[in-house]
Amino acid sequence: MVRDHVGQDPQDEVAARFYSRIDRSRAVQQTGEGLWLVLGHPEAVRLLRDRTVSSMTRKPGLGIWDQVSSRFFMFKDAQQHLRLRRMVSDCFTPARLAELKTVVHRATRDHLDRLDEATGAGGRQADIMARVAYPVASDAICRLLGVSQVESAFLGQWAVSLSRHTTDEQFDRSAEEVLGFFREQLSGHREAPRDSGLLPIMAERALALGIDDDELLATCVLLVVAGFETSANFFGNMLLSLLWRRERFERLLADDTLVAPAIEELLRLHSPAHVVMRRTTEATTVGDTVIPADAQVAVLLGLCNRDPRVFDDPDAYRLDRASNPHLSFSQGPHYCVGASLARVELEAMLRAVLDRLPLLSLHTEQPLRWSGRFLGRGLDQLQVLAS
Repeated sequence: MVRDHVGQDPQDEVAARFYSRIDRSRAVQQTGEGLWLVLGHPEAVRLLRDRTVSSMTRKPGLGIWDQVSSRFFMFKDAQQHLRLRRMVSDCFTPARLAELKTVVHRATRDHLDRLDEATGAGGRQADIMARVAYPVASDAICRLLGVSQVESAFLGQWAVSLSRHTTDEQFDRSAEEVLGFFREQLSGHREAPRDSGLLPIMAERALALGIDDDELLATCVLLVVAGFETSANFFGNMLLSLLWRRERFERLLADDTLVAPAIEELLRLHSPAHVVMRRTTEATTVGDTVIPADAQVAVLLGLCNRDPRVFDDPDAYRLDRASNPHLSFSQGPHYCVGASLARVELEAMLRAVLDRLPLLSLHTEQPLRWSGRFLGRGLDQLQVLAS
């Protein structure tokens, strides 16, 4: 039996509670602690496109994870950022993405079929995060890299550990293990055929671009954590919103041409990443405000995505938006290099759910919980009934 739910979408409730504590009368403002906030969409676009604004906001610590993450190109500027980014972006060809879309759709259907293994009153009850979101996201990034399916389970476990806020010791242990894994993988892939995944291509590109082994290894780790976490987290957020308001799910069942705009609208409303940090290297004018040099700036993407100057009825879920220039994948030189990959994965996963389990519903007897992670917020679990 398909259940209806009353009250506000829990994600909207969390957002409203958080945003109500922020003075939204000024698009750019400074907190009492000295941190600058950017709350407006045009102002965020202006700042994120400014190449004099730095993404180097992290101070590397002494731990293994700190050292690895300090080499991520998302925390680099100018030529350092560009050459590391090019090593990855050149690999996301339309043909590779089309192939991955088929792989993800098939993998999602396979994992949905396994929901039969968990039974409960009123239907087959299961945690769709553990049984579908995490394993499919892990399968996808491993297939992209050219890692075997047997090894993908281990890589997925490392990705979960690295994406969640655990102890420094656990972070370092997982980082050391995944670095050792990729050292071994790269040693065997440097001479591998180019059609065996991204690892041999990245190794070749690294050599041509003057990228050393430490930077190459760090980029491999970033691809695993970002590719895994972004897709898995948003899949949970998306499915919760569609099933909480059952008419949204039913509308996609009736008209699958609405799948793509539904994903964009839910990215706007419920993206896992709500904030990105920047540092000004010189005095920077944003809107009618001058942010001084060497200032720490938090761009609140979630609020920018609800700016009434850009989005009509900004807090509402609407599929008829003529345009949807949300900032969930950021903007400017640091626009998410995996945005096209994320969209391909999410569409394939959602279409598989619609095809395979049209009567899917939520099982919400336990409270929903989100955890803060490296790249945003994700559900710890999402119990469903596969009736």
